[in-house]
Amino acid sequence: MPGLTLIRRRYRELVALAAAAVALSVSLLTSGTIPAIDGFFYDLSLAAYRARPGNRGDPVAVIVVDHDSLDSAELTPIPRVLFGPVWAKLMDGLFAADARTVGFDIIFSYSAGRFPALARDYDLSFLNALARYHDRIVVARSAGGLPSAEVSGAVFAEDTDGDRDEPAAIAYAEMMPDADGVQRLARSTLQSGDKKLPTLAAALLERAKGPAMPKSFLLAPDAALEAVPAYSLIAVLRCLDRDPAAVRAAFAGRIVLVGSNLPEEDRKRAPDRFMRPAERGPGIAGAAGCSLPLVGASNPKSGSIAGVFLQAAAVRAVIDGDIVRLEPLAARAVTATTAGLVGSALGLVLSPWLAAVAVLAVVVGCFLAATALIPFGYWMPEAIPIAAAVTAMVAAYLARFLAEERRRRRVQRAFSHYLAPSIVDQLAESEQELRLGGELREVTVMFADLSGFTALSGKVAPEILTEVTNRYLGVMVEAVEATGGYIDKFIGDAVMAIWGAPAAAPDHADSAARGASRVRDAVMAARVADDARGLPGYSIKIGLNTGPAVVGNVGAPHRYNYTAIGETVNIAARLESVPVDYGCRIVAGPATAAALADRFVLCELDWIRVKGKVEAIAVYQLLAERAAADMAELAYPGEYDMALELYRAGDFAAAEALWRAMPYPHPDAALPPPPLVMAARCAELRAAPPADWDGVFVRSTK
Repeated sequence: MPGLTLIRRRYRELVALAAAAVALSVSLLTSGTIPAIDGFFYDLSLAAYRARPGNRGDPVAVIVVDHDSLDSAELTPIPRVLFGPVWAKLMDGLFAADARTVGFDIIFSYSAGRFPALARDYDLSFLNALARYHDRIVVARSAGGLPSAEVSGAVFAEDTDGDRDEPAAIAYAEMMPDADGVQRLARSTLQSGDKKLPTLAAALLERAKGPAMPKSFLLAPDAALEAVPAYSLIAVLRCLDRDPAAVRAAFAGRIVLVGSNLPEEDRKRAPDRFMRPAERGPGIAGAAGCSLPLVGASNPKSGSIAGVFLQAAAVRAVIDGDIVRLEPLAARAVTATTAGLVGSALGLVLSPWLAAVAVLAVVVGCFLAATALIPFGYWMPEAIPIAAAVTAMVAAYLARFLAEERRRRRVQRAFSHYLAPSIVDQLAESEQELRLGGELREVTVMFADLSGFTALSGKVAPEILTEVTNRYLGVMVEAVEATGGYIDKFIGDAVMAIWGAPAAAPDHADSAARGASRVRDAVMAARVADDARGLPGYSIKIGLNTGPAVVGNVGAPHRYNYTAIGETVNIAARLESVPVDYGCRIVAGPATAAALADRFVLCELDWIRVKGKVEAIAVYQLLAERAAADMAELAYPGEYDMALELYRAGDFAAAEALWRAMPYPHPDAALPPPPLVMAARCAELRAAPPADWDGVFVRSTK
């Protein structure tokens, strides 16, 4: 079934395309937003990052009817519906203080003329003030509540309102909440039946000859909405009597809104809900005992604010240029599609835990990106991109599991005869068919030989020899695999190990050095324990070399062996027998030493020419990791190097003297230390000076 085979091979591309298509479709069908979730993220973004462009002055001020006002001696005797003279006094005082416009977020539904007990002219001062300032004030209405006929008549202007359904001084105070009940969207007009009237904020801006209010935008406050300069009504009234200059300082040049901030009425949920509530402040101190303190948050624990502050926020946003709009639908669709592609890629490539962490990073990235866009006037809804990324990741991983698990099990069963689980894992993950061949890769190779096998084989029974050898080989294997190495093969009593293949490892030389050190320490500890119990045991010698090698499957068509071949491997095999020439346990080639120089303490032992090679190479003793090295280990290579320079220069007597006096930080009871080995060699060279000395030690055996 060629079609099915093609689908199996290209399922990754198909999964990614399906994720992108679903994300695009959902984005278009939902207009790219899920209001309740996106609203939460939007409010959180405002609290997280509040710096935005625009003039950060205070073009708006608010006067609130609060409990302090209602409980004051001046206003307690007056029902609120009979505040007409109070409002008249307030309007006269504010316009005398050069306020730009005044907006009442109060619906004046009643007129004092309806109360027979009151004088017919009780509201006359109020109505006269409305008429006098009709082109500088706006009074509120709602869809179901209109100002009284007297108020409407007072603000009616024959020259401008003759062709209008309602006077220009009347506007909607209502704002339409989002699906979660939070009022984020400010509009310039609202529709009521067949009428479209301006909102209170838009009408105030028009009367103040300020910038035109956009059709709609998102409120994006940089602080709690109740942090706008707000003063108690009674405080303003008292200052009008005692110090009008203080009133001028508070309201000159500003658009003033008047409304209630009582905790029990006209409460709204706003996008500042995650911000610190506004605090009371000293405000303006006037003369003659007059003061205008800032009232602060009216009910900070309620999660709501007085509605008048939403109107103030809309006016302020337009004047300050703090306008935030929803991203265009095309951009929202592209964002969601990209998130779906990213999520599917993570699910196809990474393990479940890593994919979950990566998707979490995508979620955080979406939030940060959306937050970063706000200062530029755009809001990117995050719910659908986040949902697309998470859903696509889960779906992709399930598809990957179903498509690959069967192949993985087949490969693992077929090749369970490989010696290392890492080989089986690599074959299970590979997209290529099993075949002979290899690739050139940088690796570190170790040959480690158990010294004493020949002598021991003549002293103990074969079954004891086998048991002892397997026990020591097991110790070596454990040390190699614990550091990420691969046991390539056992060669009698020796082991060949590779770091950097089959699993690639950029720090393969470091891992090999740690593995060789663990092999040395484990074998020598086992030898000490066996000696103490009178049992047979081995010592160890190790050669390390780093460089390019061909790694892969070698062998016959029906019998594979994963190994490494090449010059790097050959030199490592030669170096395995070098430690006996210098009285140490581990010898490393020059490339290995160069790779380890920053993290390990190494000592250059000599220049040698191994059998079968023309060029000499430097060999190094691996001492310790620098982070754990003591002073003696750190000082030793420099002292040894001084003697080595004399030795290479042919001054054998001086070199011998230095080496014989030199302390050795790694004494080994079974071996003479390298300084004494080199001192003995200097003595031989002094006794029979070479005719052509080049400082190279030539090994005659492998």
